[in-house]
Parts: sequence; C-alpha cells; structure tokens
Amino acid sequence: MSSALQNRLVGTVIVVALAVIFLPDFLNGKQETVKADFASAPATPAKKPIVEPDNFPSERVARAAQRPIEIVDEQAIDEPVAEGEQNDLEAADSVAASNDLASQTVVNAPADTAEDAGWVIQLGSFRHKKNVQQLLKKLEKAGYRAFSRSIKTNSGALTKVFVGPDLNKKKLDNALPHLKELTGLKGKVTEFRVNS
Repeated sequence: MSSALQNRLVGTVIVVALAVIFLPDFLNGKQETVKADFASAPATPAKKPIVEPDNFPSERVARAAQRPIEIVDEQAIDEPVAEGEQNDLEAADSVAASNDLASQTVVNAPADTAEDAGWVIQLGSFRHKKNVQQLLKKLEKAGYRAFSRSIKTNSGALTKVFVGPDLNKKKLDNALPHLKELTGLKGKVTEFRVNS
C-alpha cells in the first residue's frame, strides 16, 4: 500500500471517530441533567420548656418503709433476772398456765383467714445483738429459716428471734421439740403478720 492511501485511511478513521464522539452532542443540543433531590431531614420539633420536678417525698417513703414498733411487756432471755423478779415471773407463769386451761375449754369460732395465715415459731427476745446473731447462725446451720425483729418494751429495746414463716402450722408444731433440743429455748407457734 502506498503512503497516500495510508494517509487517506488514517484521516478517514480520525474523521469517523470525531464524528462518532462529537456528533451526538451537536445533534442533541443542550442536555439537561436531572439531579435526584435527597429527602430533607424532618423539621426540628418545638422545644418544650424544662419543668422543675416535684421534690422527692423522702419522709413519706421513710415512714412507709419502717414498720411501726409495738411496745410490749416482755423480758429478755439473755438478761439476768433478780430474785424478786424471778418470783414475779413464776407467778406470771402459773397464771399463764391457768389461762392455757381456760383457752382449752373455751371454743372460739374459727377465723376465715386462719387457712391463709402464715405461722412462725417465736423462740425468744434478746437484749444483746451478739446473742441474736449467734442464735440465727446456729438455726441456719441446722437448716432452719430464721429472722429477727426489733421491738420496744417497757424495759428498753429487744430483738425477737423467729423461725419460719410457714403455711403449715402442724409442721412448725412438730419442729418445737427439735428446736428446744438445739437451742435450749421453749418456742411457741404464733401467727405471722408481715407488718407486725
């Protein structure tokens, strides 16, 4: 092939390439590009004013959390008893024994709530916290569930020790001999009230 023919072919290829590249732009005219708008963020909500909260009713909560303390006339087990007081206690025990006989002969109507009530064994009242803690540890080691409650008496503050609670009174009655053997204390089964 001659160089003139080659030049013509190269020139034709360049013209065709330029026509393919630029001719569509000339024929279409000015192109409009469509831009997709992004969704705008929602408007900021109206600001609410800051309201000062009410004071926390700490006094009312403290009163509700504490149970009322009842004042009873009871002697602490771990407190030494004077001889004059010993005679008074023995006389009170004999009166209590006669009251036990009276309570056995008088038949009371059964209470409707007795079936739903819980029962505990009251082991005794103690003046010294150390004695209470030792007794609680001994009971827990023996497998009993035990707790204590503070009471006010005419002679000062005492702590009562209880075993239980349980819904089955007979089960607690059956545990009394073992508890007496374990602790040396004669317990009594009483009704369990949460707020007492």
